[in-house]
Amino acid sequence: MPMAISADGEWTVLGRRARVLFAPENFNVAEVTRGVAIARRLPPDVECVFAGYSDRNREIIEEAGFEYRLLSPRLDDADARALLALDQGRALRNPFTDELLAGRVASERSLIRDLRPSAVVIGATLSQFISARAEGVPLVFVRPFAYSLAHLQAVRDSSATGVLARTTPARQTVDDLVARALTRLNRHVRPPGSFRRIAKANGVHLDKDLVRFFTADLNLITTAAHLLPSWVDMPPGHRVVGPVYASLPGPVPPLVNELASRGEPVVYFAVGSSGGRELVLDVLPRLAHAPCQILAPVREHLNPRDLAGLPANVHVTGRLPADRLGGAVDLAITHGGEGTVQTSSVQGWPFIGIPLQFEQRFNIQRCVDYGSAVMARRREAADVDWPALVVDALNGRRLRARAERMALELRSIDGPAAAAAAITELISDGWSH
Repeated sequence: MPMAISADGEWTVLGRRARVLFAPENFNVAEVTRGVAIARRLPPDVECVFAGYSDRNREIIEEAGFEYRLLSPRLDDADARALLALDQGRALRNPFTDELLAGRVASERSLIRDLRPSAVVIGATLSQFISARAEGVPLVFVRPFAYSLAHLQAVRDSSATGVLARTTPARQTVDDLVARALTRLNRHVRPPGSFRRIAKANGVHLDKDLVRFFTADLNLITTAAHLLPSWVDMPPGHRVVGPVYASLPGPVPPLVNELASRGEPVVYFAVGSSGGRELVLDVLPRLAHAPCQILAPVREHLNPRDLAGLPANVHVTGRLPADRLGGAVDLAITHGGEGTVQTSSVQGWPFIGIPLQFEQRFNIQRCVDYGSAVMARRREAADVDWPALVVDALNGRRLRARAERMALELRSIDGPAAAAAAITELISDGWSH
C-alpha cells in the first residue's frame, strides 16, 4: 500500500486519503487512551477512526476529536468483565462463542470494507486477528512486552521469566523452574476452537501455536527498553516504542493542590480497570493511621455505603488526569497496570505495586529490580501493615532516588511518536502479507 503526498499536500494511498482504523477494547481505558495518544501523533492528514462494541470510554475518543463507530453485537458489562478477565490472565474460560465471534468478524469486515483503512491498530481486540487478515489489511498490536512472542521466546532461550526476583540462588532456582513450565505450557496450548473455526470460515489461516496465533504483523512494545531484561532479542515484526500511557482530558481538580498544601505527604491510590471493590476495601480502610493524605480515583468501584465508611484521610474521586499531578504526589499505590506504572514512573513517584495477574507482576518486578518500587502480594493485601509500609516507602532514600532516575530516563522517550512513526512507515513503504 504505497503512500504518497498528493498535490494538495495530503497523505494518500492509491489516490485516496490515508486512513487508520483504531479498534481498542473499549472497556479497557488503558487501550483507549493508548490509541488516542498514538492517533494524535500520526500525520495530520491521516484520518483516524475508532470503533468498538460499547459506549464505555467513548467520550475520551470523541473529546480528542476522533470519529467513533459503534459496532454490533454490543458488549454488556458482564461480557466486558469476562473479556477483561481473559485478557489479564485471571480466567481461562473463553467468552468468545462461535456466534459472538462470527458476529464480531462480520461487523469488523464490513467496517473495513467501508473505511478501506491502510492499517488496523488494536489493543486486545482478538477478533481483528481474523477480520483484518481476511480483508488483507496490516494489523498493528500495541502491547506490553509481557505475554508477547518476544517475551516467551526469551523465556525459552534464557530460562528466566523476568517476572520473579532472581536475587538469591534459591529464587533463581524457582524462576528457572517457572520458566521451564511456561515454555512447556506454551508448546501445548492451542488457540480456542471458536477462533480456529471462525478463521477457517473466513478463509484465514492462523498459526496453531497460541502466542503466534495472537501475534500481529507489527507488534509495538510499549515497555521501556531499559526495563526489558538484558537477555531479550526482539523477533521480526516487533519494535520497542516505549511508554504510551493515558493523558485524560479535563483540569486537575482543586482538591489535589489543597491536599498538597496541608504539609503531609500525598499518596495516590489507583487500581485501574482490572481492580475492583474488594481490593480497594482491602487497602483504603487500613490506611486510616498512615501519616499522609490518600488521593484515590476509585469512585467507580465503590457504593455510597463504602464511601461513608472510609477514613478521613482518604479522598475518593472519579478519574483524574494522573499524568498532570506531578509534584503534588509523593508516593503511589497501584495494581501494576503498565499505563499506571508508566504514569507514576515518568513523574518520579516511587510506588507500591499490588499485582493482580502475570503482566502486572512483570511490570512491577522490573521496577523493583530497578529500585523504584516495592511489591505487596494481592492475597496478603488485607494483612499488610499499610501505615508502616507507606512510611518505609516515603522515607526510603534509595527508592526515591531511583524513582527520580527512572523519571529522567522515561522523559527522554516519546512512545506515542515512535509508535506513530512505525505505523506511518508500515503504510507508506508498502506492506505484503
